[in-house]
Amino acid sequence: MRKTMLAVVALAAVTILAVGLAAGCGGGTTTYTNDEYGFSFDYDSGTFTESDDVSAEKAGADSAFRVAFADPDGTEVGDQKRDGFIVNVYELNANLDDFPAEQVEPELKKEIEGLLPELAAGLGSSATFGSLESISQDEGFGYKVDATFDVEDTPFKSTMYFLFYGDTEYQLTFQAAEDRWSDLEPKFQEVIDSFTVTSADSAE
Repeated sequence: MRKTMLAVVALAAVTILAVGLAAGCGGGTTTYTNDEYGFSFDYDSGTFTESDDVSAEKAGADSAFRVAFADPDGTEVGDQKRDGFIVNVYELNANLDDFPAEQVEPELKKEIEGLLPELAAGLGSSATFGSLESISQDEGFGYKVDATFDVEDTPFKSTMYFLFYGDTEYQLTFQAAEDRWSDLEPKFQEVIDSFTVTSADSAE
């Protein structure tokens, strides 16, 4: 089943590296919309600024698309901003709706669990991952996992979401230094609570 069902199940960025961000643009809720890959979400534009200057530790394959948002006033390690979130989009080689849920979901969970040690190794000996939890999201399904790791002796927390809709995987990774997590977690939650897929069909 693995060869026919999936082309990609991958772990996306945990470490957001955004260099030279400008100050946040005002405040309040802003809606980000991507028509090509059919998704949208709300975020606090007074806290997070979109950036295409991103580097990340990852495991698995490259994403078809990614967009990152970082706090320009947040934690800085090595001249790079580290508090924020990233959205990666992965194209699957089959539509998961064509398979029974009881077949698909355990297989995907196994795939993701198998990649976590690889990602942990890339993040260093301090990295730890919690248990992978099943979640439901709008018309899709998915999983979430919490992680902790250090970047140059600064402790960080992260939550990763793996959301599956038809032939597309949307992966959202939120991270912040431990001393800022409680402040940013409600703003991260706004993003995941408002995340909406308008079309599960990947662009041609």
